[in-house]
Amino acid sequence: MNVSQDLKEFSLFRDLTPEELARVAELAVLRQYRRGETIFIEGTPREAVYFLVRGLVKVVKVDEEGREHIVAVLGKGQMFPHVGFFQDLPYPGTASAIEQTTVYAISTRAFDALLRRHPPIALKLLRVLADRIVQLQAKLQELAVYDSRERVVAFLRHFAEEQGRAGPEGVRVHLPITHAEIAQMVGLRRESVNRIWNQLRREGAIEGERDTWIIHLDRLQ
Repeated sequence: MNVSQDLKEFSLFRDLTPEELARVAELAVLRQYRRGETIFIEGTPREAVYFLVRGLVKVVKVDEEGREHIVAVLGKGQMFPHVGFFQDLPYPGTASAIEQTTVYAISTRAFDALLRRHPPIALKLLRVLADRIVQLQAKLQELAVYDSRERVVAFLRHFAEEQGRAGPEGVRVHLPITHAEIAQMVGLRRESVNRIWNQLRREGAIEGERDTWIIHLDRLQ
């Protein structure tokens, strides 16, 4: 695999020169996980940041009563955890593979040393992370003000934009998660997601079954 070319696909590294990207690639270690395998556990020391090149990963947090809540489903081209390299904090959630998954792991300690030696790389990454923070804030605002249907629509739209493949029939997405898991992510009950999902199918906004769906963004409202 061409590590530099793979890492170039991640927005975090979009502004790096080939020479800077090569320095980062030297630190990347390829890892593979089976379906259901844990990548890291909430509260343990953060030793690495992961860059997803194939598969899907879910991140869950445990509340005070011991219940798990899915906070994110991540696909190709995304990094996790979002706290990244610039904070010395434990892992904020537990990440596990939804399906066969391939990632690059970059040691936070080695990366911190690289940034100290090459400050221009740090400045470029900080600019990209600032954009990402704005995007995450927008998603949180959606949960605060959107009604039930708007939350499900926003979830589908974001997932289609981030992970879908556009074609003449619509945007094809691989989404091997249950309605209960979607409900956790958008703050609804499973029954509400079921009802809204069926409405969207009747309206022709989504088509498919099981893990593969076609999303018609022009009808998704």
